[in-house]
Amino acid sequence: PLPSTDSNMVIIAALVVFGAVIIIGAVVAFMMKRRNT
Repeated sequence: PLPSTDSNMVIIAALVVFGAVIIIGAVVAFMMKRRNT
């Protein structure tokens, strides 16, 4: 495979994982805030 394709796939995978972590963290924080209130 081409180096450019590999780098693009790595960047896309990193962005997807990063976005998933942010979404999960936001949901968990929202649930904890609702539960505490």
